[in-house]
Amino acid sequence: MNAYEKLEKLNDKDFKQITGVTQRVFEQMLDVLRRKYAQEHSQGGQPGLPVELRLTLALEYWREYRSLRHMANDHQLSKSMINRAVLWVEDVLSESPEFELKDLQERFKPDEGNEAPIEVVLIADVEEQPIERPKHNQKESYSGKKNVTQRNIKS
Repeated sequence: MNAYEKLEKLNDKDFKQITGVTQRVFEQMLDVLRRKYAQEHSQGGQPGLPVELRLTLALEYWREYRSLRHMANDHQLSKSMINRAVLWVEDVLSESPEFELKDLQERFKPDEGNEAPIEVVLIADVEEQPIERPKHNQKESYSGKKNVTQRNIKS
């Protein structure tokens, strides 16, 4: 039984506590993802993870902020497969007009009696990013000098 099948059996209150969204919003997200999935796989290709499981994994990652290693262990999937699923869900939902955040400031404009505006802050997730390593042409910028303290210790 995968994570989505377990979620289907929950009542509304438990569903929202675990996923962070209501079942209605979950179904809206699922509808957007299914349309995109059908569009991408209309020519055939490997099916990969079911759309429902991809969304469940993404919500679990966002809600609990667990490491991919722990999620991979719990779901018996590879870290890279979970990472690809979460990124795909993020990309598809952020591109869809149903979940667009551009009009967020318009929706939360202060009332006439309330003068304090609501600020929208976007936060970037930087966990599990690849390490930046020197390029192959490092010799061009390397001076060739050695650490002086190491030479003094040996003398």
